Amino acid sequence: MIKTICPLNYKGGVGKSTTAYNLGVALWLLGKKVLLIDTDTQCNLTNLIGFSQKQGDATFYEWLTKEEQKMPAYEQYPGLYYVPASYELSNIESYLMNKRNRDKILAKKLSPYLSPLPNGDYLFDYIIIDCAPKEGIVNDNVMSASDYVLIPTECSGFSLQGMQNLMFSIIDVKENLNEKLEILGFLLIKYDKQTRISKQVTEFFETNYPDKVFKTKIRKNVKFDESPLRHQGIFEYAPDANGAEDYMSLAEEITGEKRPEDWREKSLHAWNVKNNIKEEEE
Repeated sequence: MIKTICPLNYKGGVGKSTTAYNLGVALWLLGKKVLLIDTDTQCNLTNLIGFSQKQGDATFYEWLTKEEQKMPAYEQYPGLYYVPASYELSNIESYLMNKRNRDKILAKKLSPYLSPLPNGDYLFDYIIIDCAPKEGIVNDNVMSASDYVLIPTECSGFSLQGMQNLMFSIIDVKENLNEKLEILGFLLIKYDKQTRISKQVTEFFETNYPDKVFKTKIRKNVKFDESPLRHQGIFEYAPDANGAEDYMSLAEEITGEKRPEDWREKSLHAWNVKNNIKEEEE
């Protein structure tokens, strides 16, 4: 069965888009078929991928607002696809406000792509939906269409900002819109085992949400800030960095599977092929 995961936190700047893309690539490196969906008007995931919308290119906005629009899924690598966002999404909340069943539109749109094919396979193994850092109808749609919420949490004094409202929203959606919705886990971001604040934040979440904190922690790494400038994730930009190791470990923790030996080379090679970059012969 397809698993749909939304990285979500009502606080901005905690690594939602970074997590959406790099987790998606890590799952792809494990041999999974992955779809990434950007629902955020800031388009961070879309920009990280390097999608440049041309006239006539459909995005998440057209998919959600036009009845006849099929899913505009673009290929990043073979087996890894994405639905980009656009800045037109700034108008989406007002558009949805007057729609019937406004909180379930995305779930309805996704439904045809979740059924098994005639051979019993599925189009995707994982769907990861990137979200805006705020409450709203779009995020209610995302949670209504998801199986799990993954909560990236920065190891800082602001880590609890918006957390109470987020937990209320998850409970509300689960009780009224999507009874299967569960918290997949809290993912600690910018973790540094040497700092007191990282230890305090870890202790808080492990105490208050036992069994819901990932063993994997995403360590602080400047490569995460540099890679979007090249329209690359951590696996393409710095596969030897601890950030790549951490997201690979997260994918293993989620799936229970082990990484292939060539995982560091595979994504870089795919990126080079996509961008027609000639690789040096060994």
